[in-house]
Amino acid sequence: MNELLLGSPASATGPADPPQSPVYRLPRPSYHIWTVQDLQVLNELHNPVAVTVSGVFDNPHRRGGLQHTCRTIFQNKGKSVQTRMDVHELFGPVFEGVSPDMPMHLARIHSKAVRVESAGHVETAILHIVETEASTAEMRGAAMHNRSAKHSFLFDQQGTLLHASKAALEAYDQGSGDMAYTKEPHDEGITLKHLFHLGPYQLYPGGEEEASAGLEEGLNAIFNLQLEHHCHLQPYLSSSDGTAKWAKIEMWPMMDPVSETLALLVKRHDVTRDVKINEQLTTQGEALQRHNQELEQEQRRLEQEAEGLAQRLDAVLQDKFASSSFDSDTPIDKTLGYLQSIIKGIPPSVHTAVELYSVLSKSDTASLRQPVGLEQQLLKDNEMDSEVGQSMLQLLKGTHSATWNQLQGDGKGDPSQAEDPAASADTSASSAPTNTAGSSMVSPRHQTSEGLTAMIALSVTPMVERFLQEAELSWSFDIFGFTEATPGNTLAMLTFHLVKRAGFVQLYKLDEVKLCRVLQALEAGYQRDNPYHNSIHVASVVQMTHMLLCHGGVLKSQAMDALEHFSSYWSAAIHDYGHTGVNNDFLIKSRHELAITYNDQSPLENFHLAASTRLLQDPRNLFIPVDFLANPSSQGSMRRYRDVCINQVLGTDMKKHFDIISRFQAAFKTAPSSDAPKPSTSVSINWNEVKPQDKTLVFQMVLKCADIGHLAAPAKTHKRWAFQLEEEFFRQGDKERAVGLPVSPLMDRNQTGGMTRSQLGFFNIVGLPLFKAMAELFEEAQPMLEGVMANLRLWEQAADTPL
Repeated sequence: MNELLLGSPASATGPADPPQSPVYRLPRPSYHIWTVQDLQVLNELHNPVAVTVSGVFDNPHRRGGLQHTCRTIFQNKGKSVQTRMDVHELFGPVFEGVSPDMPMHLARIHSKAVRVESAGHVETAILHIVETEASTAEMRGAAMHNRSAKHSFLFDQQGTLLHASKAALEAYDQGSGDMAYTKEPHDEGITLKHLFHLGPYQLYPGGEEEASAGLEEGLNAIFNLQLEHHCHLQPYLSSSDGTAKWAKIEMWPMMDPVSETLALLVKRHDVTRDVKINEQLTTQGEALQRHNQELEQEQRRLEQEAEGLAQRLDAVLQDKFASSSFDSDTPIDKTLGYLQSIIKGIPPSVHTAVELYSVLSKSDTASLRQPVGLEQQLLKDNEMDSEVGQSMLQLLKGTHSATWNQLQGDGKGDPSQAEDPAASADTSASSAPTNTAGSSMVSPRHQTSEGLTAMIALSVTPMVERFLQEAELSWSFDIFGFTEATPGNTLAMLTFHLVKRAGFVQLYKLDEVKLCRVLQALEAGYQRDNPYHNSIHVASVVQMTHMLLCHGGVLKSQAMDALEHFSSYWSAAIHDYGHTGVNNDFLIKSRHELAITYNDQSPLENFHLAASTRLLQDPRNLFIPVDFLANPSSQGSMRRYRDVCINQVLGTDMKKHFDIISRFQAAFKTAPSSDAPKPSTSVSINWNEVKPQDKTLVFQMVLKCADIGHLAAPAKTHKRWAFQLEEEFFRQGDKERAVGLPVSPLMDRNQTGGMTRSQLGFFNIVGLPLFKAMAELFEEAQPMLEGVMANLRLWEQAADTPL
């Protein structure tokens, strides 16, 4: 085999072998003919191997008029020679990876003529086998270049230079450029320390100590922490113009191909422009941040102005209504507002402080949760019809106020001398059985279980089923249409359906027959001749409770668990049980036995709870399994069930309205901050962390909204309920006249208009704030609030229409 020896110049860091002249002698071709498949055996060789066919053709543009060609027939896989050779033009296409920019080192090429059969004919080719004879410097240079051409230096772990690129050496040896290092006479050579210690050109604030610290940090990052990359910013003084500049020293780990130990690749380059750009960006960022803060302050100012404008606009729009000047803020609300102003950094005026002092000094514990000056607002200072104001005062505060007593001071009879209203006013006393305390109670109709089962089977007609499906989903449920489809069974059918659909029958293993019986008994306990407080009203309250829980976001937010859900259905079903068509004020003024029994404290609501509880004491009505009640672990659940029902039903007494809604709004506002307080939303609350008494407020608000839910009903349904309530009030007025009591405001059918005259006042003072507070916390209850607003607009239009 003949040899072609190619020589290369000296390397950058050390002497090279003397160059030798190329020697090439083409041997006589072998008589063995290789096929392309035979050549595959050359893949087993470690050295790069190639089989080429050379050719010559005329080319007048080339020197000598000839051009040599080289066609590759075979090259073993994965082998390449990384070298620069004088015959690069000839062998460049043969070996992949050959580049004129690569470091130079020696290569020995063994060549032999062979005969190869290719494409159906035999031709003479040259078999080339390459052997490299690289120096230490060439191996390191090639390894550095393989990593990246940007690397300038290779140091060992002690900081001794192993290799450097030609450009880097020239810069440091000749001292040219800002990046150059000026060698001292005693220096033995460039070290890693020289890159950090720039002598007279260093600008480290900490001097040599800071430079040494930067060096140690880099070595630790690469060799101890084994980071893939480390950067160090270096301030220095320009040797050309004396200006301060910045350099970046970057480091990477690399295995030294000679010693096969971990070494350090280093690149040092000027980044003054980058640093200046970063400084500019930082300055611009700080300016933008200040600008954003100014915009946020301006936004808060505009929001406060908008809020003030909205309040003034609202006042203007409501000025024409009777309730426009009503101030619903309680002393506690005013105190919280005063404190909020201080927290926001807006000192309240002295006038505001004096006014708050006057309010608090005149308020007793009972009135802290009542609107300030409620009596004066309703009876004197407001443009509201005086009788409407008296009616609202009686509804919200009762007959105990001094103003009310003065207004009724002329007296139309002595209640103590009046006959028992329960008997003379055609209440249920004459026909209903009496309990051990002597109070009149409504007698439930008892039916056999067979009769109840047959009733359910016959009642669930396709029309009824459609109504029940609508009741599950609709905020505009047609309760009167459902009543016509389920005569005498409206409340029992709806409640049973919702309880069963919610899974409570299966969850608590309820006895369905007994559940039907007790619901029938409840329905029988509501007087059908009451125009308003009858089983139809209660069925509508059950349906609205269901909508608030299942579609108003209460259950979705996890404000209630399953037991509280079931308890709320039961509270809605019993909340007016045994109602005789008169209100608490009538019972108190007439010294009815219920008022005496319950010490004038919510006598009706206490009676509804007690009487409905007695129903469950009858074993025939006990739909909860006996073993569940006997289980000690169930006692806590039964206690919770009772607490929910008691709190919800007692909360329907309108005398407690302002206390409940004031506590509710205070409990679920966000904590005070520099911004105005905003109501929380149910989705932002962790209900597991809410205090039990605050959860109770939510339960009470659900039933309170449902109890006057007709305010959100379709207009036709709402007005029908309004006129039926007016008729019930007229009937109470008739009873009051019959027993010699003063006729309550808006209950005298002989006067022009009745309760419907107070609708605007009731909406603005009671209804709208109630539903708005609920919808602010449970945003999915917005359809309910929209229904209230629609009916309010109808009454406003009616008030604007001249008679």
